[in-house]
Formats: sequence, structure tokens, C-alpha cells
Amino acid sequence: MIKIAIDLGSSTTKIYRADSGNGIALAEPSCVAVSGVERTVKAVGKDAKKLVGKTAEFTQIVFPIHEGEIVDGKLAAAMLKEFLNRVGVHPHLLKRVQTVFSVPCGASQTLLDDYALLAEECGLRKVLFVDAPYLAALGSDLVLSESNPIFTMDIGGGVTNVAVLSLGGIIAGLSMNLGGHNMDANIIEKMARQNGLNIGDLTAERIKNEIGSLSDKVRASTVAQGSSVQTFYPASIAVQSGEIADCIRVYIDKILEYAGMVLNQLPAEVAAAVHKNGLCLSGGVAKIDGVAEYVSRSLEMDVHVTEEPQFAVVLGGGMIARDQRLYNVFSKKYANV
Repeated sequence: MIKIAIDLGSSTTKIYRADSGNGIALAEPSCVAVSGVERTVKAVGKDAKKLVGKTAEFTQIVFPIHEGEIVDGKLAAAMLKEFLNRVGVHPHLLKRVQTVFSVPCGASQTLLDDYALLAEECGLRKVLFVDAPYLAALGSDLVLSESNPIFTMDIGGGVTNVAVLSLGGIIAGLSMNLGGHNMDANIIEKMARQNGLNIGDLTAERIKNEIGSLSDKVRASTVAQGSSVQTFYPASIAVQSGEIADCIRVYIDKILEYAGMVLNQLPAEVAAAVHKNGLCLSGGVAKIDGVAEYVSRSLEMDVHVTEEPQFAVVLGGGMIARDQRLYNVFSKKYANV
């Protein structure tokens, strides 16, 4: 039996092989390069992302997963099939595959149907869909129990999942269409408005990852290259970390507003336990300098971040895929498609 876990993110798709001891076997951008009116697939994943902002007239870069939703089922299936092939899950092996598939917290039946259709299109028959907060908790090495509630916040590229949960179920939780991509777009807008420089998505993402910080003590800088807003000629400027702090903070504040809504739904005893245990923060945005400390001050509780928070969800999926007892526990909670 081939056992895998899939985290199909708006920004990055990650696949875990639980049967071969490989662990995380793939982590590639969730994008596809297509050409012509027939939209022939030219490149997938990292090969496609290299072409962002550099494509010829008849080539288009498509992100088939947007804010957690499958917006282009055909290309999503083409992308996932290629990713499966890259990790050794070839078409003739699909009948032997058991899959744990992450879905946004509280996903609607329509969205779940879309994910099920995608899995079927890719030849995946035995699929267990699990809410992302459970996987983030497991992938952060937290122990699930009936009596000890866990507060999780996973901030990805296009979706943030916030939930308080126990082994008995999700006590309160939600997913929101906010994440790292919003921060990138905000950086692009600010560079054009304040610095007169047009930059692309890849440059904005690089700036955020290299010098993004919510700490007043950080004085990092980098060079942004693009084109002048006025002349359209190539241009470059130095960017300081303090210049883009607001581009990050505004979305962290919005996420914290929703987190407050989740906390306000908790019974008193659960709220007290959550405040004592603190928050488990995961997702790629958790790696940005000062974010964990900012969230901790805002929520007035301890915040725990794993060493590689961007992989927490797929690692949690891998734990369920690998552990048959745990797989059986979650099979009773969710429909096995």
C-alpha cells in the first residue's frame, strides 16, 4: 500500500510519502504554464513559476488553487497528476494509494465535492479529507486528547485556518481568504505609490521573505528591481524592512480579529485552558521575523512555532497516513471517499 498526504495550497503544494520513509517528497509552487487557445500545459510547479512575469504573448501562468478553492479543475488535475508522478506515484500504482488530503477548516459541501472530484480525476480512490487545523496541530508535535483543547493558527499563502480543537472535534474554528499573497500585493502597491517603482509578484515575495519583519529592532534592507512608474525604464531602489512592516501588519491584524471571534465562541473552561496552553502558530507567514512575538502580545498568550512551520500541515497528514491507529480515528470523523 502506498500512503501519501497532500497539502494542496494556493501558494505551494506539498506531498508526503509515508510508505517509503521519504517524508516530504515534494514542495513546489501551485502553478501551471499554458500556451495557446487550447491551453496546452508547458510547465508545472517550480518550472512554471520561473516564468511568472516573463512569458511570451501566448503563454499564461495559471494558479488553479486560489484562496483554498479550486478555480480551474482541469489544470489543478494536470498539476497534481504531474506532482504525483514526480514522487513516484505513477498511474499504474494509483489503485494501491491511500491518501490523506488537507482541506480548509469548515469547508462547505460544495468545496469538499470539488476536492473529491479532483482526487477522482487524478485516480485517487481511497481518500480521507481532514480539516487543516488538525493536521497543523499534529505536524507541530502536539498531542491530541479529549480533555486538552488546542488553539491553532495556520497562515498560508492564500488561506488562514484558525481553530480551537480537541480529539473530540473542532470546538470553534474558521478559514479566511487572507495570507501571504495579500501581503505581497500590498508591497507591490506601496512600492508603486511611495517609491515610484513597479515590481512583480516574485520580487514582492522575495522582499517579504528576505526583510519582512514586525520587530522594531530589525534594520534589514534589500534591493528591489523593476521599472519606473513614470518612465517605464528599468530601475532599482533600496528597501528597508520598516518600509514594508505595515504591509504585513495590516493583514496580521485582520487575522487576529477573526481569531478573536473564534475565542469569543469558547465556553469559559475551554477559554481558560487555551489561555494557559497558548497558541500553536504555523504556516509560511509564521517564519517572518517578529510575527510570533506580535501575535503573542496581541492575544496576550504564549505562542509556539515549530522549526519548519510551513510544513506543519503536510507533516500532520503524513502522521495520519503512517499511523493506522490514528488513520482509523480520523476515518470515523470524516467521510472516506
